[in-house]
Amino acid sequence: MANMNNANATNHKKQDTIEQINFLRAFGVLAVIAIHATGYFTEIKKFNNLVLINLLTDVFSQFAVPLFILISGFVLARNYRNNFPIRQFYKKRIRSIIPQYLIFSVLYTCFINSEVMRNNALSTNVTLILRNIWQSDASYHLWFFAIIIQCYIFYPFIIKIYDHFKIRNRAELLISLMLVIQVAFMVGKHTPYLAATKINFIAYLFYFGLGIYSCDHYEKLKSGFNRLTPLFLATTLALTIGASYFIIVGLTTGYRYNTIPNYYFIGSELIYPILRISSFLLLFNLANNLVRKKSIVAKALYKIGDYSFGIYLIHIFFNQSAIKILKNYNINYNNWQFYLIIFVVPLVLSYMSVRLITYLPYSYYIIGYMNKSRNNKRT
Repeated sequence: MANMNNANATNHKKQDTIEQINFLRAFGVLAVIAIHATGYFTEIKKFNNLVLINLLTDVFSQFAVPLFILISGFVLARNYRNNFPIRQFYKKRIRSIIPQYLIFSVLYTCFINSEVMRNNALSTNVTLILRNIWQSDASYHLWFFAIIIQCYIFYPFIIKIYDHFKIRNRAELLISLMLVIQVAFMVGKHTPYLAATKINFIAYLFYFGLGIYSCDHYEKLKSGFNRLTPLFLATTLALTIGASYFIIVGLTTGYRYNTIPNYYFIGSELIYPILRISSFLLLFNLANNLVRKKSIVAKALYKIGDYSFGIYLIHIFFNQSAIKILKNYNINYNNWQFYLIIFVVPLVLSYMSVRLITYLPYSYYIIGYMNKSRNNKRT
């Protein structure tokens, strides 16, 4: 027990802050809001330039969840290695996501089903809430919690396997195997064999492992790719167009997005991992540059990164409310103003709301962050 405590003390000594992580979180939550705005292009009946622009933006912005999974792998690997106490690990992970998930599952169930719940018996409403909590179905963005919970559950096992490969200089082999497993699963999702399988941890296994690997090679990553930003940008743009091509073919041959045959998406699934890696490297270089700047934009992005978890949790309230208001002014999916408003309004109002909530007692258990004056910041 003494050895374990000593190992834990070593593992959990005060770590220097990696400011790039906060900027990456900001990029991630901005991409999430963009996805939930641009995704409404699927409601437009005829393919046009508005569909094309939103489709390309949507495909590019899909780096958001993979990036958050990568960050989770990175942060966990940085803080929990060797013989860390499993009970303490799970206790901290539960504290960091379960209260927030439960609170917002209840709130979104009531918000989205308010009219139905008014006429339901109490027992029916309680059953609805419990089912939504169990199935991560209270709102369409809360499925992320099912993935991150699985990441936390399996992390102690994954890091042991990773370190087993690492000490034998085979870490790259393990990451490659994770990539193969992930791609096989995602391609299988577009075939009859796995079509009914719900998205789970396997769909992000490679990104989680890549986060662990990036932690071990952080210094090289930080200094080795600075001059390659133009290459990463060009590659990301080309691969975004390439991944979108298969969807464009479906939309221009008479299909609506939701009726495009599954096999059209297989080509995109093969491109996505390469696109994500290119996007990650591009965004990391941008974060590196922002760390060295003191501009208003850099400060704003850093603060958005601070509040990213809370913004992610709360933004759908404003997204859905804004859409309802816009309908009263006949601004809908066919208007370019719709997409701009549905991005800007939820971002601004979510940021302001989260900032206010941080001053509440126990705000950590609501939005995962407490004002620094309370000396209890999210980790």
